[in-house]
Amino acid sequence: MRSTNGERLALLTQAIDDLAAEGMADLPPETLVERIAGIWSLVEGIDPEIARRRSRYMATEN
Repeated sequence: MRSTNGERLALLTQAIDDLAAEGMADLPPETLVERIAGIWSLVEGIDPEIARRRSRYMATEN
């Protein structure tokens, strides 16, 4: 089953709201990294161009 961009945007909004409600300062660093990575994954699912540019940036970062 394929999600629509509206559904993906709703998931992204909820993930951001959940993270903000929990308070990022109170989360262990590993959990924070996981949650932010999940949010980026949702963003990339909405806009594949962002995923393409991000992977190019990551390859040249080092």
